[in-house]
Amino acid sequence: MNPIYILLTLTCIVSEMFSQTSSGFTFSKNQIIISQDISTNENILVYKGEIIEDRLSTATPILGKTINEGKKTKFIPLVPFTFNQKYTLTYNNSVEYFMLPIPANYDFLSIKEVYPTSLSLPANLLKLYIRFSKPISIVNLYDNIYFKSPSGDTLSRAILPLENALISEDGTLLTLWIEPGRQKRGLKPNQQFGPVFNIQEKYQLVISKAIKDQNGVSMTKDFVRFFQIVNEDRRKPSVGDWEIQIPSINSLSNLVIKCNESLDYGSIQDNIVIIKGNNQEVDGIWQLLANETLLSFKPIKPWEKDNYQILFDPGIEDLAGNNLGRLFDTNVNYTSKDDIKIEPYKLEFNIK
Repeated sequence: MNPIYILLTLTCIVSEMFSQTSSGFTFSKNQIIISQDISTNENILVYKGEIIEDRLSTATPILGKTINEGKKTKFIPLVPFTFNQKYTLTYNNSVEYFMLPIPANYDFLSIKEVYPTSLSLPANLLKLYIRFSKPISIVNLYDNIYFKSPSGDTLSRAILPLENALISEDGTLLTLWIEPGRQKRGLKPNQQFGPVFNIQEKYQLVISKAIKDQNGVSMTKDFVRFFQIVNEDRRKPSVGDWEIQIPSINSLSNLVIKCNESLDYGSIQDNIVIIKGNNQEVDGIWQLLANETLLSFKPIKPWEKDNYQILFDPGIEDLAGNNLGRLFDTNVNYTSKDDIKIEPYKLEFNIK
């Protein structure tokens, strides 16, 4: 049977507009409606892909439920239908094919930012953060993000493929671990394969356009960022070396902290608090700027005359995973009282 491709024009993703066919059924992302009488002895079955009739008996239908409403029957898939994906529909001894084309005005997935933003990174870099323009699908995620060497070869065992990808609640921020077993000296992967990156060499981060959003639609082009590897970072970040630019009284000026090195984007989130004299938290928004070397705080209310403390969680890290209390690349058998500090680190200032 020749396939009948049904084209559906959608003006937006949530639209419930349908495309009618002579076969008597319409469809959207969330359902199929059949206007013909359906035999009580026959189910509506839907398959992913264009499957010829002779092979339907061995194919696995997608999950969903059928609802009979008089002379109209609905099939509601457990997972909404995907744009640009062919499907096979069977009912009343008929085999039909349909596809949801991508709307002309579709908002395609893109990369908003990659952290760290610096193009010079330490050889023992531990994590990357990728901010997408919209929620992403985790299907084949790690197959579509990789590094290329100066010769153009794909680096093997460079990214840790977690069983459950680390994605923010809104589905837009992905945390990637550079293979810790290779970046931490003394571990077997490091001894066997060496570190992931070589000092003074240039690499590419490639995020393939094959990555899809939660509607199953891919990006329009690959994302590529070139960067150079510099020396390893074997020092803990120290708040004692940070410099505060104190804002003026009664102003909404930003408080700025010069950190003298790039900090880890993810470890900063929700891990800094400003307290004023009466132990009241100062409301505002933190940002990492200038290749993550500056911390900038925008207050909600004007600064008042008072004494202030900035409290930093000990887990705040630099790009190599060294946090305020401990080096990442410490011997696993090494312990120190200095490394088990739970109290936050702090900086103090006053506004007169």
